[in-house]
Amino acid sequence: MQQHEIEFLYLTQDDVRAAGLTMALALEAVEKTFRLYAEGKINMPHKTVLDLGERERGRVNAMPAYVGGEFDVCGIKWIAGFPHNPIKHNLPRGIGLLLINDAWTGVPLAIMDATLISAMRTGAATGVGAKYLARSESEVVALIGAGVQARTQLEALQATVPGLRRARAYDVRAETAHAFAVEMRAALGMDVQAVDTPQEAVEGADVIVTATVADEPIVKDAWVKPGSLFAHVGSYQEEEEAVVVNADMLVVDDWETVLHRETPILAKMFLAGRLSEADIHADLGEIILGRKPGRRAESERIFYAPIGMGSEDVAVGWEVYRLAQEKGLGRRLPLFDYNHGRG
Repeated sequence: MQQHEIEFLYLTQDDVRAAGLTMALALEAVEKTFRLYAEGKINMPHKTVLDLGERERGRVNAMPAYVGGEFDVCGIKWIAGFPHNPIKHNLPRGIGLLLINDAWTGVPLAIMDATLISAMRTGAATGVGAKYLARSESEVVALIGAGVQARTQLEALQATVPGLRRARAYDVRAETAHAFAVEMRAALGMDVQAVDTPQEAVEGADVIVTATVADEPIVKDAWVKPGSLFAHVGSYQEEEEAVVVNADMLVVDDWETVLHRETPILAKMFLAGRLSEADIHADLGEIILGRKPGRRAESERIFYAPIGMGSEDVAVGWEVYRLAQEKGLGRRLPLFDYNHGRG
């Protein structure tokens, strides 16, 4: 009887990086994912949140998806978000694993670090949004929150908004903002400055990104200028509701995903009856496909809320797996031997 050894490829974070996980790769994979989702070629159940007390400890999210089209693969990201890790334990806030399966047999193909993949795809989701929603001549970006996520946000924006010249970063920990500015000036060759208040960061900015764990308004509506793109990346409320109310266009990655999460500002406003589904202009994929318009005028204020979709992780992870195989990276680990005569 024919014997089958079931094995999978194990990739460390160093392997993932060595395989060629660049922002260019993440941007391409994430844009394809938005397109496929709008075309109905992705099967993505809602994420499951294992809440361990988000303020006291943290949460772990399970995010499964099947991604069709040229990917034709399924998988799941299992990612922990523990806000106190950086200060209390000298660990990343987010730590994750990604499992990739063959979509026709269910055989596990790879288990890999998802910490880097998750950060890159989240930055890429903002970058793809900016490609379609930011003014082409945008020059200044404001970053509220200067942690790990802010790095990939800025990297993605530099790639998709060619006119960006300056970045202003604010963080509740001033030393974090200053370290971020030094690091990103060297990494991107951009003028990156740390500022002392969120107002200094936001006023006059063409693109505003909030990537924090705050659950109270940080950004005031009066600071947001006409023609700007506001990217709300955090999972809670980082701005006054007036920022949403006075936006000319509201765009999300997926409205059902935003609602399911419940905590982001758009979901909170909807559940409280202060926002309707009709107020949402589009899911980003609809704009990418040309079914709905993106920016319609230079003076429009656009509010974009990419809550994050597991399909993005699976798509990026598939590309990493493919490249790792080509380069002979990682370790092949056995799972079990299967004999066709046994069930």
